[in-house]
Amino acid sequence: GRGPPPPPPPPPPEKQPTPADGGYVDLETLKSSPPDYVDPSRKEDYLSDADFEAAFKCSRADFKVLKGWKQQNLKKACGLF
Repeated sequence: GRGPPPPPPPPPPEKQPTPADGGYVDLETLKSSPPDYVDPSRKEDYLSDADFEAAFKCSRADFKVLKGWKQQNLKKACGLF
């Protein structure tokens, strides 16, 4: 006996989730192996609001008004750069 046959592969998703669809990715996944649909230059956009505030210690709105170099420094500190 070779056991039961393997289950069929899942059907491919119709389209990749994006933050607008609620397709959030957690911080550890973004740092280690982000999904293909994640824009590497905007990884922070794929965090949920709660994860974003936990990682950056500020709200998304506060982050957006920071100067570019400050945003980069925060992203580097979180491992998202």
